[in-house]
Amino acid sequence: MGIEVKRAGVRRAQCSCSMPAVWWALSYARGALVIFHSPRSCAHVVREKDVGTFHRMVGAETYAPPSPVPLLTSGIGENDAVFGAVERLRACVRYAAEKYHPRAVFIGGSCVSGIIGDDTRAAAEGMEAELGLPIIAIPTGGFLDDVSFDGYLSVGRVLVERFMQPPKETRRGTVVFFGDYGGLYSAYVQELKRLLEGIGLHLAGQFPTYMPLDEMQAVPEAELLVVLGSAMSDEKQEMLISFAQEIHARFGTPYFADAFAGGAEETAHWLRAIAACCGRTAAAEKVIEREKKAFDRVLVRAREMLNGRRTVLVVGRELHWLQPEILLRLIEKAGVRLAGIILLDLFTAEQRTGVEDGLRQCTDAPILDADDPSGEELLHAVDFAFTTHELVDVQLRQILLGKLPTVGWAMERQLIEDMEHVLYRHIERGGLIYG
Repeated sequence: MGIEVKRAGVRRAQCSCSMPAVWWALSYARGALVIFHSPRSCAHVVREKDVGTFHRMVGAETYAPPSPVPLLTSGIGENDAVFGAVERLRACVRYAAEKYHPRAVFIGGSCVSGIIGDDTRAAAEGMEAELGLPIIAIPTGGFLDDVSFDGYLSVGRVLVERFMQPPKETRRGTVVFFGDYGGLYSAYVQELKRLLEGIGLHLAGQFPTYMPLDEMQAVPEAELLVVLGSAMSDEKQEMLISFAQEIHARFGTPYFADAFAGGAEETAHWLRAIAACCGRTAAAEKVIEREKKAFDRVLVRAREMLNGRRTVLVVGRELHWLQPEILLRLIEKAGVRLAGIILLDLFTAEQRTGVEDGLRQCTDAPILDADDPSGEELLHAVDFAFTTHELVDVQLRQILLGKLPTVGWAMERQLIEDMEHVLYRHIERGGLIYG
């Protein structure tokens, strides 16, 4: 019958709207107000995503974000789609300014407003002159845009243009995170912040989503912009780095994107590289030594239970999402043996070839297909399984992998604890742990 998974799909082509990316870039920029020049349903979609994100963060016992900024829609209807909706947009801007008193209003165009030909930019300029308030049209068109991430970058460029000035001086000891990667309230960013504070660098903000409009000047004044991410080969990462280069050319603000924090080794390299940029090499070595000693104590205790255990890795996502070299290195440290890898039937032919080739570079463990009977036998023979998708079989002890890496020693400690805890789970009570 093969190995069955819950909530799985094969992603064959990208089709995405740029409007959620506009909201993503502004949702916690205090002082902003966002208007979608669109039907009401467009705002409903992004609000639902916000609710999902909030509950995931609460479930993970991480930091809860503050309330987002106001989000309105012009409410384009059937008649507006025929006769135009510019007057409806102007009325919405007036209402927003009177009710919410924002520092600035940002208007995101939709595929509907783009198709009917509304001149959102001209309307914004007219309303700015009328109200004496920054009213800014973001050049987006919903599904008409080629790449949704363009909406995120378009907001960033508007913020640079309208809310930043050349710095009079550099604020030594401050860094600004550039990009999202889970957000300011994620475990990833909070751990990076903690490590940087150990070498005397203060996080002045995370641009663009989490910086109040009145604090945007912290970006050009920072000692260093730190681009967040996980791989130079990622297309979005390349776009972020290109944007950081634009800011450097405009203001002279140095940026760092030569390394990214992942597992313990990658995080140590990242910290050393940033410290070298800011003249804090000795402080970085002290922090790294402290973190290593703390992790070694955890590892010594964990190996008493984990040494000699067997696991299997069930993969249904591409490797840039999983980064298996970090996970495989960790289980080796813990004395756990990888008995095999099972590839789920969730890839295109091209994706599968890339995944298999990448895994063979990381390990010589056998790689099996999900419909291979020996794969199912292996799953039941090992002590537990790491998996990218929840498996239907309740007789398995599973550690469901979130997007790796979280960061450094903290991530590795968490996965060590997950391996210990899953061994205590009684199958009849459920053997699933969210890693």
